Amino acid sequence: MAQKPKATPRLGGEATSLDLEKSLSQGLSSSRPLSAWFHGPEGMVLLHEPSGFAGFLAGTLGTLSVEEVFAHVLTGIRSGLLAVQHGAVRRTVSFRDGQVVFATSTERWERLGAVLVRLGLVTQAQLTQALSRVTPSRRIGQVLTSEGMVSEANLYSAMTYVVREVVLSLFELTDGSFLFVEGPAPMADVVKLPERTRDLVLTGIKRSEELSRLRRRYPDDTRVEVGPAGARAGEERFFQRMGSGTTVGELRLVRESGAHTFFTWLEECVRGGHLQVKPAAPAVPPAPAVEGMAWELLSAEERYNLLLSLIHRALRDAGQDVDLMRGFLDAPPSGLEDAFSGVVLGPDGRVDVTRLRANLASGGEAVARALTLEALDAIVSYALFTARNVLPPDVAERLSNTYRTLQGGLA
Repeated sequence: MAQKPKATPRLGGEATSLDLEKSLSQGLSSSRPLSAWFHGPEGMVLLHEPSGFAGFLAGTLGTLSVEEVFAHVLTGIRSGLLAVQHGAVRRTVSFRDGQVVFATSTERWERLGAVLVRLGLVTQAQLTQALSRVTPSRRIGQVLTSEGMVSEANLYSAMTYVVREVVLSLFELTDGSFLFVEGPAPMADVVKLPERTRDLVLTGIKRSEELSRLRRRYPDDTRVEVGPAGARAGEERFFQRMGSGTTVGELRLVRESGAHTFFTWLEECVRGGHLQVKPAAPAVPPAPAVEGMAWELLSAEERYNLLLSLIHRALRDAGQDVDLMRGFLDAPPSGLEDAFSGVVLGPDGRVDVTRLRANLASGGEAVARALTLEALDAIVSYALFTARNVLPPDVAERLSNTYRTLQGGLA
């Protein structure tokens, strides 16, 4: 994984220099001065000084989602440029009064040339020929139209398609960084999309939800083989490359497309019998659950002990050290030392409830029972915390859900 670019400010007297990695410095130019926005000791933001600069919004997609960023632009009816960085991929969206008017991407399949080939408007040979004639002052669209390879109408239609797909692809992202710089709307390279930006955002949200569903249905380790219907028409060579089979993750790497496009294609192939999938064997046995158990008939103490045994079994099945749970008994939290004095774990992870209650019997039966449940809840909470640190997230989550289920009716 490539390291994030670093910037090291060095202060000396009144002069200040900034050492930048090459990947950052390549975008700098003496003709485009930078403006520094200070945020106290926490950090500083450097931005080019565009004319009419009005402000900016920056962050990560883990803090603000793509739809929240778009909402910021829409509700403020803002103009400017949104740049989203995801790994080595960069996408930009230009806005005018809250409406999308242009978009770009560094992904090959989201570039104009690749889209023209995919839409059948030019051949790969024509595109290669046109690319050889592109210059800094003559772009691919100008070459294609001036030499009669593509009509102006088809070029505009393809460009509109590109802008729309680039915008929708942003809603597939869950991590990355973004920067929205508010400023004058672009005058060149403007297209009119078939829907308003608000409707486009709704489409993007629906696409994101559908993509999540498809990812759950076809995890990366799912085995994929050619189905009884054979290759899809026009994709015979691609199906031949699959050989005796592959995984969804490996197939995703060799088929260039966006995530939503890929998984939609995969599901269509499975439904049409062109591909068949076989779920991979689980690497870790699923955590035991309470379905089928008559847990409602158990006493409160027995429910807690059942939870401890389930956690103990999950740790053992995952190859983890089951003695991790003994750490609580070796050094009980403050105030519980006397309660757990002499209490041990059984071979299945259960605690000696009889000894625990005896340690707390001095206050009467009702008080002893309440203190026993409080102590049991403490050790179960510790065991769940331990499980979350060492077990796969899905297994730990099922254990937590089981905890909430078994808590029903505790008194």
